Amino acid sequence: MKTLLLRLMAGLMLLGLAPGALAEPVLGDITFERKTKGDEEFPPAIFSHWNHRVKYKCYVCHNKTVGFEMKAGTAQITMALIDQQKYCGACHKGLPAFPVNFDTCSRCHRK
Repeated sequence: MKTLLLRLMAGLMLLGLAPGALAEPVLGDITFERKTKGDEEFPPAIFSHWNHRVKYKCYVCHNKTVGFEMKAGTAQITMALIDQQKYCGACHKGLPAFPVNFDTCSRCHRK
C-alpha cells in the first residue's frame, strides 16, 4: 500500500499536481507554526514531505549535518538557522533547490 501511494504521489508530481503545489496541507505535509512574537499573522511554513520523499532517501535530511531528527516536533527551525545552511537551508540556498529569500517566501509560508 505504501509503495502504491508513493507511486501515485510521484505521478502527481510529474503532472504538476504534487501536494507541495496545493494551497492546503495534505497527508504527509508538516506544518511548522511560527512561534516568534509579532509574527502571528505570517502564515506557517508547510513542508511537503511527499514531494521531498519521492526525490530523496530519508537519510538526506535526517542526519546530524542537516539537523532533522526522525521524531516529529524536535526541529526548532528559525530563518537564522536556515541562513546558516541548517535544516531547510542545507538545500535551499540556491542549489540544489530554490533559494530562500523575500521573493520565495510564499513557496513555503502558505495560509
